[in-house]
Amino acid sequence: MKKLILMLLIAVSPMMAFSLFDEKGTDKEYLHLVSSIKDVAISTQKTRGLTNSFMNGNVAAQLLVYAQREQMMKDFEEINRLSSKSKLPENYSKESAALMKKLKKLNRKAFKKNPAEVFASYTSVIEQWIALNGKIIDSHFKAGNGDTYMAVSMLNNTLLPLTENIGKLRGMGSGIVARGTCNDIETPKMRSFATNIEQYRNQMKTYLDKHSYKSLSKSDLDAGNAKIAAYTKLTEENVIGKEEIHLDANKFFDQGTACIGGVLKVYNAVSGDI
Repeated sequence: MKKLILMLLIAVSPMMAFSLFDEKGTDKEYLHLVSSIKDVAISTQKTRGLTNSFMNGNVAAQLLVYAQREQMMKDFEEINRLSSKSKLPENYSKESAALMKKLKKLNRKAFKKNPAEVFASYTSVIEQWIALNGKIIDSHFKAGNGDTYMAVSMLNNTLLPLTENIGKLRGMGSGIVARGTCNDIETPKMRSFATNIEQYRNQMKTYLDKHSYKSLSKSDLDAGNAKIAAYTKLTEENVIGKEEIHLDANKFFDQGTACIGGVLKVYNAVSGDI
């Protein structure tokens, strides 16, 4: 009898070890998941901005809103796929599903609401995505390699908030440009976005001064920083607090998108080297 029990233990032990080892996804799988949540935050930023631009008079933005919503649905599918592949804990999967539900509902009702309310609602969900990503990063990477954890945290806590503040400046600003005047309530908000952009840009510089990445050159960084500085300057001089604005809303939006593209180039370079 004892011999039989011993044989059973020997047979089952490897299976138990495999099960314990396999219950959580790899660093690469989690990194892909973190990046997919970044993608949905970026597509939501763009949806918010185009929606605000359209609702303030930029009729040409309407078709772009619908196209961006479709992209958001594709991003949802990718998050669901990677959540399953990485064996994301159920509590985080439920939180992710709830945020997707919120965005689908907001997309359906956005054009029927006040533009400022819609802008704030999209912003709230973006902040919740970034917070969820932070929790996922802490749960998986914090106990592992310190350099990896620092790098992944920088992606979510510096680069993604940098894109978010550029996105706010772009989104609210394109609505202001479409309307042709900046309201009193928008002036301090726009100034706050510009201040935050500079803060996160400095944090990015501080990090990159200490770390180098093979697919990120100094000229790439200089070009990206120059675009952001020029965009902020344009906004401060021609949009914030102005009663008469003579800019093209679509061009203003595209300039902001180019700035975000530069930040995403940094994101991809860092992520690719982890």
